[in-house]
Amino acid sequence: MDQPIPLSQKLYLLGIHPEKGGLNSATYHVIGFVLSGALFLELFQQGNIKFEEKKVVFLNDKTSNPIHQFLLEKIKQKPRSLKLATWISKLNFSQKYIRKETQQGLVDKRLIKMEPHQFLFFHWKKSQILNHQVVYKLVSEIENLVFKGTENEEEIMLLSMLKPAGLLKRIFPERDKRKLAAEKLKKMMIDNQVSEAVSQAIAAAQAVAASVTITAATTHR
Repeated sequence: MDQPIPLSQKLYLLGIHPEKGGLNSATYHVIGFVLSGALFLELFQQGNIKFEEKKVVFLNDKTSNPIHQFLLEKIKQKPRSLKLATWISKLNFSQKYIRKETQQGLVDKRLIKMEPHQFLFFHWKKSQILNHQVVYKLVSEIENLVFKGTENEEEIMLLSMLKPAGLLKRIFPERDKRKLAAEKLKKMMIDNQVSEAVSQAIAAAQAVAASVTITAATTHR
């Protein structure tokens, strides 16, 4: 039986270069912030938190997921509720852990492997896709959702994170089709039927990732 793939893992999986492995350049600089935003949306879906006036409100810590436990513990320790954008920024120093746990989740599902690499004294691991069929299916499903539309909250969450995660070119390599997809997504985000709280949470996650993208682009000119 296929294991469900959570939002954060889908975004990371889509960011891996299908042939070369490793993250695509458009995804590399923003993945930590995108994963943080996606994880908060997962916690909302599971009923661990709620969003009130753009702030994250703790409800319970019922979860067996290590990365969810990690985030919930941090939320519990704060005496007052913080905005989602603030949380995503604060988790900047935890990005290495978040990325590692996300990778491990995909390894456990046998969707990727972490391949050791070495150059002189430097050692690192590079993500490689193992199950290309799952990725092809996911890309096809996303393409269908973009052009046919959806009112499903979980699907809208995924679609809303594609542009911030630098994934539009990966899913729509043809420029004309990518431009049309971007227009469809923009309209969908305006017309979507998700709750106001979730809509605000998505906007906060998008804004943080977008600011990181602009900073990275300026730095590498």
